[in-house]
Amino acid sequence: MTSHAPSSRFSDEVGVSHDERGRSASRSRDGCWTCRDRKAKKRCDEKRPTCGRCERMKLSCNYAPRPKLSERRRQERRRAAENAARVSDISHSVGGNSIGSLILRHQNPVFTLSLPGPAIGACSLILTEHDHEAIRFFRTAFAKFHHTKNPKYSLISIMFRIAEADAMVMHLVLSLGYREMELRRPNQVGKSRQTPLRHYSSALRLMADAIVQDDQSQDLDTIFTALWLMLLYEQQFGDASGQGSSKHLTGAALLLQHQGRSLLPLPPPGPASGNTSILAKQCQGGSGLGCLVWISLQDAAAASSGMGGQFNANFFKVLNENAVDQGYPSSTPVEAFTKLHRYSWGDGYPQSELLDDVENRNVFALLGQYPAAGAQRVPSVDRAIQQTGDTFTELMEVASELSLGTDNSHRLVANIRNIVPVYYAITLDFFRLTAFGQSLGNRQRHALREVMNLAFQSFKHDGEEAMTRITWPLFIVALETDDLLHRDWILNRFAAIGKYGANFERAHRFLVGTLAVQSQTGKRVDVRESMKNVEHFIL
Repeated sequence: MTSHAPSSRFSDEVGVSHDERGRSASRSRDGCWTCRDRKAKKRCDEKRPTCGRCERMKLSCNYAPRPKLSERRRQERRRAAENAARVSDISHSVGGNSIGSLILRHQNPVFTLSLPGPAIGACSLILTEHDHEAIRFFRTAFAKFHHTKNPKYSLISIMFRIAEADAMVMHLVLSLGYREMELRRPNQVGKSRQTPLRHYSSALRLMADAIVQDDQSQDLDTIFTALWLMLLYEQQFGDASGQGSSKHLTGAALLLQHQGRSLLPLPPPGPASGNTSILAKQCQGGSGLGCLVWISLQDAAAASSGMGGQFNANFFKVLNENAVDQGYPSSTPVEAFTKLHRYSWGDGYPQSELLDDVENRNVFALLGQYPAAGAQRVPSVDRAIQQTGDTFTELMEVASELSLGTDNSHRLVANIRNIVPVYYAITLDFFRLTAFGQSLGNRQRHALREVMNLAFQSFKHDGEEAMTRITWPLFIVALETDDLLHRDWILNRFAAIGKYGANFERAHRFLVGTLAVQSQTGKRVDVRESMKNVEHFIL
């Protein structure tokens, strides 16, 4: 992967002299490509695997062999012609309900563009200075926005390692990174507003190529990583039809149906041995398993908006089948899902991070009950909700005892304030569906109170951005509460977070209209029925 060095102001920050930066400095013939780049023209000390300058400036140091300019141009023309031919062939060969057609047929005509890259570097992309800035936003602001874990050891970091070797994932990293830049610096974007769309278009084309390969040559780790990033892009920035999210979820469900048995093996029952399990190796070297869990949460969120559900049905079916095959007793979806958290670390993982994960494992296991409960039949859901409350009683008590004076500097506190409200939202949503015409009971009022207490605390310490992590609980509370102050406070929060994604703007418009109808009629509105005739959004 060829890297263009950042602008000269970064050189001043790391103490590089003027003579070294000037045009008179000799240019290394055997140094890394980052220093030899025509825009940088820096002297390289040729230290491997990372030269001194790249190490100081935390740049991507690249010693990969590079073809001559004439050869690169020939390769670029040849790859462009081959790419156009493949896309033409695929558009005629895939049809019906195949996975390839589901992902290739996208609703936005701008996605017919293609960005073939010359075969230089691991992922065959030339990265500009602005691309590097977008990558930094992805690895920092984007990572912290979507996860409380140390970005250096989060799943986002593993995704970027895949992106360094795979052009499809790198295009998605860039598209989301540029979108993050737009959100953080809306007045400085200018002409780059089409850039994330072009990268997303290229990723879609490469995905179409990847999924029409035979089963043995498919890289499922990379494919599911890309699918989760695509789902996230569609959730925040897709259009109001929801077709992009729907097609990606359906494609992921079909892939899991055909390939899931090999991707989700479970270790033998009993005490864990000292050997690294298959799942641990996957989490250490890739992100397929972690992305499956996150896609599962996306599918559950989509199901609450009237789409999705097929992925989780296949997910828990495969988990249960593998559990039985490997000697586990037949288990419920909840039990099958929790097995994924027991074997998810690889060798070389820092002990400090391991201890942090152990401390937070319980609260993330609670989050796992969300899609698992939805995969069960309706008569079993209430029982699963109550069993979950009994299992996590201590966690619920800690959440109830948190006060405004406790900030989110401790990761467990932040996770409790983000995840426990989801459990109470599930309770409220269940009673809204099963006791639609009845007044609020004690369990519902307790759930409303707990969600609002935790939301107030999160807002005090982390502001509007914290509200984006609990939008669905706040959405349900706004529909259910009879406290007008709470309702107005939630509407104000949704109005403020609209800048973080089009889905939040649509949810705000839906709440305003629905709450007005409920106030006029004095009756609850059937939300899922109403969502069939309005702009789609996933929270």
